[in-house]
Amino acid sequence: MAIFFTKKTKCPIFFNNKWFSLSLCVSAAIFFAFLTGCSKGSTPQFETPQKATPSADESQSAVNEQLAKEAGVLHLIYHVGPVDLPAHTTLDAVEDRPLVMKFQVDQPLWIVGFEPKVINAAGQELPSALLYQAIVSNMHEENPICSEGSVGNPFIVATSTLTKINLPDGYGYPVLPTDPLEAKVILLNPTGDNNIDVSFELNIVAKPMNEFTGMKDVKPMLVDLDPCTHKPLQVEPGQFSKRQATYTLPSSGSLIVAHSVLQNHASFVELYKKTEVMPFWRSEALLDSNHYITELTNNPFEDPAGVKFKKGDTITLGVGYDNAESSWLKDASAAAMVYFAPKEE
Repeated sequence: MAIFFTKKTKCPIFFNNKWFSLSLCVSAAIFFAFLTGCSKGSTPQFETPQKATPSADESQSAVNEQLAKEAGVLHLIYHVGPVDLPAHTTLDAVEDRPLVMKFQVDQPLWIVGFEPKVINAAGQELPSALLYQAIVSNMHEENPICSEGSVGNPFIVATSTLTKINLPDGYGYPVLPTDPLEAKVILLNPTGDNNIDVSFELNIVAKPMNEFTGMKDVKPMLVDLDPCTHKPLQVEPGQFSKRQATYTLPSSGSLIVAHSVLQNHASFVELYKKTEVMPFWRSEALLDSNHYITELTNNPFEDPAGVKFKKGDTITLGVGYDNAESSWLKDASAAAMVYFAPKEE
């Protein structure tokens, strides 16, 4: 059974010559269970008797392990919006006016996962195509692969694929109450329907940073063709475009999680270690008849052991887009969000 404590605040936000409210919900889930003894009765019959059923001790152990894993888990739910999106609102109309939310956490936390959504005022999920991109950055950290004096390091990224991320057990991204955090969200509407009161919802899964939650930290890195401004790739009509970018890593560590940052019409994203010929991770996009992404294979990449890198090693991003349209493709995000576990010296 779970008990949720919720608080809400609102603050104004100016977008498209209108003021909107920005709501923040923070839900802390406290898990507990009452274990009871076995009731008397006859032995149940199974269609497949060769499969042994778990004993009471095994079942109780499994319950205790799950409760220990979930103990103290916090769900920090943030809403950016709402805004009205008329039919066929293009990226050109909104990319220079992202919704911006500045916030801080109330206590030291380990962020262990996140889940993005697009919702209406009633909390119902809306088509994922309404989200172009959301980037959440820690403004106290420098982007390790931007050499142009960047401010802020992205640690959460979401696109219309709405990829849900959970870090491997025992790993987390540390965030302090003194860290200024910033979310930049771009919502658009490629559909033919008007959408009212649209918000981006971000559910951040975290654990309190205390003596009971010993964790190994991760270092996030947005490996992007344009690592400073995150401008999208542009592809000519009827053309297939493949681009690559290589970056030198500032420290040693193991890459344990990666996920694609792509848009519709994408073909693939891949990552290479140093000068190796074959990528250690490749995710391909499955498209529908409108060239919208319906699925991404092997996404996210997860490996608790990690792909090991040394300080000074390079990592190469490869991205492919196939523009089957008769007009320019201007919204082709081309990046991978990766998480490194630093090498313990």
